[in-house]
Amino acid sequence: MTHDNDDHDDDEVTGEEDAPREEASAARFAPRQPKRKMPYIKFCGFMNAREAKTAVMIGADLIGINFWPGSPRAIHFKLGRQIHEAVKAASAERGGKRPARSVAVMVNPEPELVIEILREVEPDILQFHGDEPAHVCRYFRHPFIKGFRAKGAGDFQLIQPYLGGYAVGYLLDGAAPGEYGGTGKMVSPAVATDLFQRLPRGFLAGGLAPNNVANLVRQTRPYGVDVASGIEVRAGVKSPELMAEFVREVRAAVENPLNI
Repeated sequence: MTHDNDDHDDDEVTGEEDAPREEASAARFAPRQPKRKMPYIKFCGFMNAREAKTAVMIGADLIGINFWPGSPRAIHFKLGRQIHEAVKAASAERGGKRPARSVAVMVNPEPELVIEILREVEPDILQFHGDEPAHVCRYFRHPFIKGFRAKGAGDFQLIQPYLGGYAVGYLLDGAAPGEYGGTGKMVSPAVATDLFQRLPRGFLAGGLAPNNVANLVRQTRPYGVDVASGIEVRAGVKSPELMAEFVREVRAAVENPLNI
């Protein structure tokens, strides 16, 4: 199954051809809703190259591979390289304007670990998901995403110094004491909406699943969405059906932003 995540160029069907002449005339002068872009879809925590390829063909833009030892989805470098290569091959096969990318996820890594991952795995993007300061994220001169445990409006001052340069985005995850993501705890939609409006390129994570992602995309209008457990049958084992449903729901939120 293939799924192209390029933005739609076609106008939505309005049904004007069936409307009375006066209504059709008025409709032509009615203001159009601004077209929303398809958020980037990041599926995270892959432990199998075949599943990563399936995810890309279904519609994922970013494939997360975890190198934090504290995660049940942590993998070794050799498997990480296999998944990275599978993502590249699937992206070429899928085509489209958005090439799929691999993302190496780490939590408070030593610099030597990051350098080794860059050498052995060659991920397209690094994701720092701990308490790393901005200068550490930039030190490697490689595209990165910085994860944050969202707490409130004060997060603006925390996130802003990380943006620009090699930063390709930031990610809001649910806050849980002593945890670094994967808790299923959701970010307050009000907090996410405020931050996404003020700071560009924000990803929404934390507790996302096919049954809630459409409403959350409509509410918060993120640059991207991130999910792991919401598309799994168990930790690290992805469900093709749930992945496909997740992509459909994100697309539905873009194509029908008012949910009517």
